[in-house]
Amino acid sequence: MSPLSFLKNKKKAGDQEEEPLKGPDREKDHEPAEVDESNWLISYADMMTLLCAFFIMMFSMSTLQAPKFEKAKEEVSKHFGGDYESPNKQLAKFVTQILEQEGIDKEAVVMSDASGVSVVFESTVFFDSLSAYIKSPGRKVLRKLIQGVKKDQIKREQTYKIVVEGHTDSQPILSGNYPSNWELSGARSSKVVRLFLDEGFQPEQLMPIGFGSTRPMVPNRSPSGQWVEQNLSKNRRVVIRILNPGIDYIPWDSDSISQTADSHPNHDSKKIESKLPSKETIKAKQNVSSLTPNPSR
Repeated sequence: MSPLSFLKNKKKAGDQEEEPLKGPDREKDHEPAEVDESNWLISYADMMTLLCAFFIMMFSMSTLQAPKFEKAKEEVSKHFGGDYESPNKQLAKFVTQILEQEGIDKEAVVMSDASGVSVVFESTVFFDSLSAYIKSPGRKVLRKLIQGVKKDQIKREQTYKIVVEGHTDSQPILSGNYPSNWELSGARSSKVVRLFLDEGFQPEQLMPIGFGSTRPMVPNRSPSGQWVEQNLSKNRRVVIRILNPGIDYIPWDSDSISQTADSHPNHDSKKIESKLPSKETIKAKQNVSSLTPNPSR
């Protein structure tokens, strides 16, 4: 067949109209095709998988802050009606039991927060006046406390950081082995740290600090400029802080001081203002007896 004939036949075939379908064939041709409405689930599942993988990757690269994490767990537990007790609260209860067994629970305050546990001792529990030598009863209490903390960190597979703070009142030292409150407070905190070393704690876990009279719980003087003996005894203290492994510092703020003061058993519910009298008032009210070293330091 020649090309010309082929084209003519094709044109004739195109000019012919197709006969419309009749009967069942016509109805079948116009039926809508079935649509699978579950196809969108495949895309949705893929998106959720990618998002989950993304957040897992972000979490693995982030630095988890243990205090905030513990606080979040406690809040979530309370929201859903649960009773969550943080590891720090459990350790605080354990320390309190040790103090009660030794009969000095009234001379110490145990507190817990997101950073760890703090134990505030009156200085007379461990030391005589103007001395940094730990007395035998105080040494016994410390050893029991240290051994309990050591067992607890082994049980929880954690390495606590121990900070020991020495605090004094603001009365000047006029005699003795230490020329100032700085040396006295530093020597006392170092002696307590030495006991931790003797019980197997590593040096990198320990930090002795001597604050001297720079961080009083309550004012040392009354508004009239006279020494307040009850306040002086509160400010002479040793603080042992058992910090969680993720804590690398001690918050330096006034809130921690006021909270410590509010938690003291001899302290009333109102927060004591740390406003000291003016220099003029103190100078006008000073006398020889106010400069005499306190024998109970």
